[in-house]
Amino acid sequence: MDKFYEDLAELLEVDTIDPAQPLDAYENWDSLTVISVIASLDSDYGVNMTAKDISAFVTAGQLFEEVQRRKTK
Repeated sequence: MDKFYEDLAELLEVDTIDPAQPLDAYENWDSLTVISVIASLDSDYGVNMTAKDISAFVTAGQLFEEVQRRKTK
């Protein structure tokens, strides 16, 4: 779990991620970051998601839960 949030914090250029905070509350949450998240999820976790998939999640915690769910399939 910590690595997921560390990686996301790096992509968003922040020190830490609050799993309950809305993703769009982060200043750098934009379409380019979403593309970076998609690439990171694929390479680091073997999880394939689309931008549409990611847009369904409000918080980083929700995204994390879905990544965990898809990893176990």
